[in-house]
Amino acid sequence: MSTAAGPSAVRGDITLQPSYFTSSLYVEPLREDISNLVNLFAERYVETWPPNQPFTLFKRLWSEQGWCWLHFKVLDARAREAFINVTHRLLVERLADGEPPLTRVVVLFALYTFHLSQPATQNPPIYSVGHIAIPIDIYDALLSLPSSLTNPELLPLQPYITYVLKALEEAFHILPRTELRPYKPSILPRELFVTEEHESAVMAALAGSATMSNAGGGVSKKKGRPSRRDKQKKAKDALAALEKYLEKNTTTLAPEPPPSSQSTAAADRLLTTHRMVAHPPNATREQYRAYKAEALGMLDPHGAGPITEHTRGVNAGQEALQRANDAVLARLKMIDEMAAEQGLEVGGEGGEKTGLARVERAVQHLRLSGDPSGSVGILGLLEGAGLDERWEV
Repeated sequence: MSTAAGPSAVRGDITLQPSYFTSSLYVEPLREDISNLVNLFAERYVETWPPNQPFTLFKRLWSEQGWCWLHFKVLDARAREAFINVTHRLLVERLADGEPPLTRVVVLFALYTFHLSQPATQNPPIYSVGHIAIPIDIYDALLSLPSSLTNPELLPLQPYITYVLKALEEAFHILPRTELRPYKPSILPRELFVTEEHESAVMAALAGSATMSNAGGGVSKKKGRPSRRDKQKKAKDALAALEKYLEKNTTTLAPEPPPSSQSTAAADRLLTTHRMVAHPPNATREQYRAYKAEALGMLDPHGAGPITEHTRGVNAGQEALQRANDAVLARLKMIDEMAAEQGLEVGGEGGEKTGLARVERAVQHLRLSGDPSGSVGILGLLEGAGLDERWEV
């Protein structure tokens, strides 16, 4: 799809595409600003009761909140048309019959002020929009707004609303009813801006919906090589995870008193290391060793020795140990293959001392020896099993 034609900008000038004003970058903040303007006017209106010139109060808030500078957001004619139409639309949507009466009053003031304050200079010429698009159902509800302000607190606003409607009478451009979606685009925001922090969640949600649709009889997407953008995203995620891990598990060693031959500056240098090195889990390690010795004693209670053709039916404990080692190794290989299919880093790609290769060697030693007194397979990893092919307990 080709990019929409844009204005020819002088070097250094900033131009905005019309799609910016229909995106979440503009729509969502403007909706929030409209709500803030309504709430602020309601607070000041109650504080100054009985009201004295409420439209003067509104104009003061309009200027204080910076709305008076809104028309200078963009000056290019093509982008300015989208900017004015979207702003009109977001104001009109708050004029619906379901909104509170005071909200509709404030938004009508804002629509009136924004529309009639468009710059009309000819040098340089600035693009302006002469009509306000409004669905007919909202227009009918707007015409009945003055008669609905019967509450004593809102009754002073009635003549102002009547005057504003009279002033905008020729500006309204009537559209079909709201449920027919007369605007283009029909829904705002049309484009959603996703930050890097939320991109993974959005992609996971999209992948989940795609999986559900495929389960309903659709054709599954064919797997292929990851794009350069996917690789960069994966590298950033891995780096961020590594930084969080280091931040969480790094500790500072207490400086040792320096020998007389070293300078004080060298002694003041802080050394950092993994917290497991600085504070090894001695109690947990000894508890693990005690449980392991108890388990091995139960597997070979009478010292039956290696499994042979004559003792295979006798020493069931050693057979169970071998079956457990083989099952763990098969499970790790299956996980390794599944991770490789998804393009993740796997154990077989990490060099000589990765977990998978080491577990495989440890299980092989047990399979060859068949004797817990010579090898215990994966139960000997703490003592260095699988680091060397000549390893023996």
